[in-house]
Amino acid sequence: MSGITVSGGAGGVGAKLDDMRLQAQQLATLSTELIGRSGTAAAKAVDGDLLESMILSPVTGAAAEGAIVLASGSLLLVATETGVSAVFLEGAVVAYETADQLIAAATVALHNGVAFVIGVLAVPVGFVAAAGVAVVGGAWMLTVAGVNVVVEGVDSLVEGAQQTLDQIGDNPWLLLSPAGVAGLFTANSIAAYSPQEVIDRTAATYADALARLQELAPIAGQAANEWLGDNAWIEDILTDGAPGLLAGLTFLPGLLPGFNGLMSVVTGQGWPPLTYEQAIDAIATGGGRFGLFEDGTAALEVGADGKPKPHAVPDTDVRGLGDLMNGSSEIDRIGGDDFSDIRIVESAGPPKSYIVQIPSTQVWNPDAGPAANDSTSDVVAMQGEQTALASAVLDAMRAAGISPTDPVMLEGFSLGGITAGLIASDPSVPFNITHVATAGSPVARYDIPDDVQVLSLEFEEDPVARLDGRDNPDRANWTTVQGDAPRLIDPATQELEEDGPGIAFSHNSHRYEEFADHVASAGDPSVDAFVDSADPFFSGDQTVVDYRGTRQ
Repeated sequence: MSGITVSGGAGGVGAKLDDMRLQAQQLATLSTELIGRSGTAAAKAVDGDLLESMILSPVTGAAAEGAIVLASGSLLLVATETGVSAVFLEGAVVAYETADQLIAAATVALHNGVAFVIGVLAVPVGFVAAAGVAVVGGAWMLTVAGVNVVVEGVDSLVEGAQQTLDQIGDNPWLLLSPAGVAGLFTANSIAAYSPQEVIDRTAATYADALARLQELAPIAGQAANEWLGDNAWIEDILTDGAPGLLAGLTFLPGLLPGFNGLMSVVTGQGWPPLTYEQAIDAIATGGGRFGLFEDGTAALEVGADGKPKPHAVPDTDVRGLGDLMNGSSEIDRIGGDDFSDIRIVESAGPPKSYIVQIPSTQVWNPDAGPAANDSTSDVVAMQGEQTALASAVLDAMRAAGISPTDPVMLEGFSLGGITAGLIASDPSVPFNITHVATAGSPVARYDIPDDVQVLSLEFEEDPVARLDGRDNPDRANWTTVQGDAPRLIDPATQELEEDGPGIAFSHNSHRYEEFADHVASAGDPSVDAFVDSADPFFSGDQTVVDYRGTRQ
C-alpha cells in the first residue's frame, strides 16, 4: 500500500494557525501589561518623596530620575515591539485565511465554468457520437453483407463454370451451340448461388465481431476505470460545479420560452441553481414532485414488552480503527432491504463511553422503503436535514441508556459517516458527542463543533467521498487521511486482486478496514492524537448490542 496524505488535526495547518493566533493574543496581552507597567514606572519620576530628596542630594536624585526614565522607556520599547509582533502574527493568519478563501472561491467559479461547458456539450456531443456509431456501424454491416454477396456470387460462378465443363465433357455436342453453353452456364451459376449461405456468412461475421467486442469490453472498461480512479479530480469539477453542470445540461432547452420557469416550479428553486446547496435542493424537491425521496419517520423493533429490542452481539470487540470499519461491514450484512442495523458498543471505562455505528446505503431505490439507510437518506442528509435514519440512531442511543454526559463516538462508512456528521453538527442533539469517525463519506459541509474530534478516511479514487465538492476543513479537531484504495484478497482464488479497484470498486468498507489498520500504524502525529484521545472507547470490558430501525 502506498503512503498516506494527512491534513488537519494536531499537526495540520489549521492547528498551526490556531497556535499563531493564540500567540498573537498572548503577545497583545503582554504588550498591554508592559505598557501599564511602563506607566507605573514613569510615575515614580514625579513621586513627591523623590522630588523632595533631590533638594538634599541633587546628584543622587538626578541619577534616580535617569534610571526611572530609562526603565520606563525600555519597558515601553519592549511593549511596542511585543504589540507589533502580535499585530504581525494576527495579520499573517488573516492574510493566509483570506488568500485561502479567495483561492477556494476562484476554484468554485472555475469548476462551475468548466462543468457548464461540459453540460452544454454533453447532449449534442452524445447525439453526434451515437449517430456516428450508428452510421459507421450501419455502413460496416452493409459492407459486410455486400462483400458476402459478392463472394457468394463469385463462388457460384466458379461452381457454375465447373458444372458446365463437366456437362460438356459428358456431352461434347453441346459445344455446337454457344448460346446453349451460355444458358447452361447461367442456369448452373444461378442454381449454385445460395442466399442462405450469404446470411450464414454475414451472421458469423457479426457474431465474431460481437465476441471480439465482448472480449475487449472488460479490458477497455478496466482501463477506463483505473484511468478515472487516477484522475478523480474530474469528479471534483462535476460535484463542486454541480450548479454549472445542471445549468449546462438544460442550457439548450432553456432557450425555449417558459422552460426555466417550469424547472423553477418543479424544483422549487430559481433556475438554474447558483450554489451547490441549491442544486441538491433542486434534485430533492424535483424528485419529491414524483413521490421520490420521501423520508418519513423512524421506529425501532420492539420486544414483547413493547420496548426497543436489543440484539446481543457476543464475541465482538472494538479495539481500534480497523475494528470500527469491520463493524461497519458487519452491520451492513445484517441489515438489508427490511431494516437498518444500528450497533451500540458500550465500554465499561472508567469513564463509561459508547461507540455508535451507523449503517451505509444498502437500498438504491429513490422510492423510500422500510430500510432507512437508502438513497433517500443520502439526498436528505446532503441537504443538511435530519433523516429517519438519524432519528433511529438517536432512538437506539436512548434505548441503550446513554446519558447526556456519557462520551459518544459516532462512526460510519459512506451514508453512516454522513449521518454521523449530520448528528454531530446538530446543536439540538441531547448527547455528548466527543468523536466522529467516517470512511468514504462526503462530510466537508457539516459544521461540526471544534470540541468534537473528527477522523475522516478517504481514498483518492473513491467517488462517493468527493460528492460534497469540497475538501474537509483543515482544523485542529479534524484529521483527514487520504491514500490509494488497497487491493484485496479475492475470496474465490485466495490471491491478491490483479487489477486496481479504480473509481468503480474503491468505495468498499473492506478496503477501508485494511486502510484503517495501515493508517493507525503510520505514526502520523495528527492520527496518533485522535487515536490517543479515543483510547477510552477501545479499552476495558465491552458490551455490544444491535437495534433494528425501520422507516414508517
